[in-house]
Amino acid sequence: MDQDPEPPKSRLTKFFEKVDNWVGPSRLQYKPACHDLKEMIVECVLESDCMKNNEGDFRFCLTEGINKECKAIRHDWYVCRKSQVDWNKHHFKDDPR
Repeated sequence: MDQDPEPPKSRLTKFFEKVDNWVGPSRLQYKPACHDLKEMIVECVLESDCMKNNEGDFRFCLTEGINKECKAIRHDWYVCRKSQVDWNKHHFKDDPR
């Protein structure tokens, strides 16, 4: 007797894998914008004295107990994220004209 046909789920999975590869880049290959700055600020805060002294309160250390180096990275990350929002507002707003 012939082999059973491939189950529909695996056929769909194969199909969508081909579509994903054809349509767009992988998130693993191309990281989102500002990703490096985000990693840098997290590492900086985790290694700071505030994190060691305040029992690991990340939010407090990020906002109030931050040193100058981390503050500069945080500002750069903020500017990077803000530029993305401003770009989206500028290019995708509904203009009735």
